[in-house]
Amino acid sequence: MPGDWFTTFRETYGFAMIFAHQKTVRGIAKFRRSLWLGLTAAMMLCASMPRAGAQDVDVEVIAPESPGDEETIVEDFTFTERSGRTVTRADLLGKPWLACFVFTRCASTCPRVTAAMAELSRAVKDTDVQLVTITVDPDHDTPEVLSRYAEQFRADPDRWWFVTGDKADTFHLLHNSFGVAAADNPDGPPGFQVIHSNNIMHVDAEGEVIGKYNAVVPDDVVALRRVLVNGMETPENHRFVKPKAGIRIGEEPMAEDLATTKPPAAEPSEEPAADEEDAVADIPDWVKSLPEVNASLNSLATVLLLLGYGLIRARKITAHRNVMLAAFSVSVAFLTCYLIYHYHHLSKPFGGTGPIRTVYFAILITHIFLAVPVPFLAGITIYRGLAGQVEKHRRIAKITFPIWLYVSITGVIIYVMLYQWPV
Repeated sequence: MPGDWFTTFRETYGFAMIFAHQKTVRGIAKFRRSLWLGLTAAMMLCASMPRAGAQDVDVEVIAPESPGDEETIVEDFTFTERSGRTVTRADLLGKPWLACFVFTRCASTCPRVTAAMAELSRAVKDTDVQLVTITVDPDHDTPEVLSRYAEQFRADPDRWWFVTGDKADTFHLLHNSFGVAAADNPDGPPGFQVIHSNNIMHVDAEGEVIGKYNAVVPDDVVALRRVLVNGMETPENHRFVKPKAGIRIGEEPMAEDLATTKPPAAEPSEEPAADEEDAVADIPDWVKSLPEVNASLNSLATVLLLLGYGLIRARKITAHRNVMLAAFSVSVAFLTCYLIYHYHHLSKPFGGTGPIRTVYFAILITHIFLAVPVPFLAGITIYRGLAGQVEKHRRIAKITFPIWLYVSITGVIIYVMLYQWPV
């Protein structure tokens, strides 16, 4: 009888079906708890990390005591320009000039400093202003290296010089004539070998330093452009005042490049900390190495996603589930590392120019746009899979998988273009 058949089926299989349903529900609940715990832990970890700020840096004394007079004339110097010609102070007399300090291996703010100089070079093309970029890593930055670096920014060889010289003489010039910090950082990770100033120094036609502007602060660059192009007087907060004491990194709190743009006052300055390069030294090395970790996590996520796709095509459902959960865990780990890294305000602008710059930003913009929904899409996809909602799981997986895979692959590409692209 039909009734007897149903009774037999229920008694035989009913308990197993209920148990399977309860197991699925427990699995979903466990996944929900794990997801929220993971995201909460990531946010708590970020909140507990010390931020880069006004802290001491353990670096040796890098400048002698200065006499404390008001002399702001740039002393004599001799550099070698990227073209191979010798450049001295006498070559710059008779016209105003700008000086900035970078090194080509820099993984922090140097590209932004050079980009600001490039912007200014275009703004002053109808004036007689000369631009001079001085490397603080002369042992590596030969004229040939500087030439390749300058080409990336399309620097006019006549109007924008890139110079190198003896390291001791270079540091002496920065300390004594420009009143800015510079020091070797041999224990730093790649790209952070030198601690130096982000400032652009404005020197008049008589060779006197008259202005100091932070190249990574947009308002400062705008103010300098107005001075150069419109003839505006140097704003009071940008007037150069030579420090009356030697610059000692490690004994002075982080301020505006350790050498203020105005005489020391009794009241603390309300100006924001200006030298991000110095603040970088306060950040733990493991935080600075997170870009490599993120690239590795994105690579691992890509492999797991492709493996998971192959497993489901082979109808190996259990293995597919485990691999995709692993891929999700890797992506959560990446998000955690990403948040920690940017919590410390670390970034590296792309230094390439020309068509490759267009390609880079096309990849970056699509990567960011598609990365935003990935955690939500992946979470919903996994939830429906664990809940046994096969058709719904399959439909959303067709959307989630290609987006997730694209974001993982382009994450690696962006890292390579930012940190491994040849200068």
